[in-house]
Amino acid sequence: MIRLLYIFGGVIMWLGLTGFKFPEEKNFLGKKVPDISMFDASGHPIQLYSLLRNKPLLIIPIYTKCPSYCGLVINGTRNAISRLGGLGEDYNVISFSFDTTDTTTDLYNYQKRWEMDNDHWKTISADKKNIDLLLTTIGFEYEKDTVFRQFNHPAMIVVLTPEGRISRYVFGINPSKRDIKLAVIGAQAEKSAPGLFAGIYLRCFGYDPLLKMYKVDWRFIISTSAGFFMIFIMTTIFIKTFILTKTAHDQD
Repeated sequence: MIRLLYIFGGVIMWLGLTGFKFPEEKNFLGKKVPDISMFDASGHPIQLYSLLRNKPLLIIPIYTKCPSYCGLVINGTRNAISRLGGLGEDYNVISFSFDTTDTTTDLYNYQKRWEMDNDHWKTISADKKNIDLLLTTIGFEYEKDTVFRQFNHPAMIVVLTPEGRISRYVFGINPSKRDIKLAVIGAQAEKSAPGLFAGIYLRCFGYDPLLKMYKVDWRFIISTSAGFFMIFIMTTIFIKTFILTKTAHDQD
């Protein structure tokens, strides 16, 4: 019996991952999201843009009454962020409930359950008009399952630039630390050029729209390494030639 329950749960999860097409990223990247009106876990009205704070913002669409799937997404993201660090310094996060029946109490309990600080990571919702407006802009699709009284939806994080433009999507219930880091660095580049090491790190990976993840750009790494090696060889030859010439001149 237990084995059957595990199998059934796996099927439900698989349907959640594959039942919806992911957004066609080329149609949404660079698009500016609307500054919708929302409310937080305390019931205070809040504008989306006020959460940008001159940093990238990660939006995770969820609903608080989800029995498992949304929890997997939040837990996977939290684990990746805890390993990555930089929350509040380099980026902020919101869990955005698209369930119009979620109350401020639901948001508060959800926020408390997942130990969000209600500052750099908040649980937010809005009325139906603003929910639909935001989700349409980011290409997030969902449907209500009237049998199980749940929502079927994809697992994804939307990364906004400091100006509120869609910079990247991170997909799956267990996002990698690397994908989040690269997405944040890419989003930060709208406001200021990344540092030397961050820029090199970002350039060493390329985003694959088919796999929907970052992968190592070996062509860039090999060509860059070859270039540095040639510079090293030429510099070494120049220095040795200079030393030999100077030594010969001193002996004369």
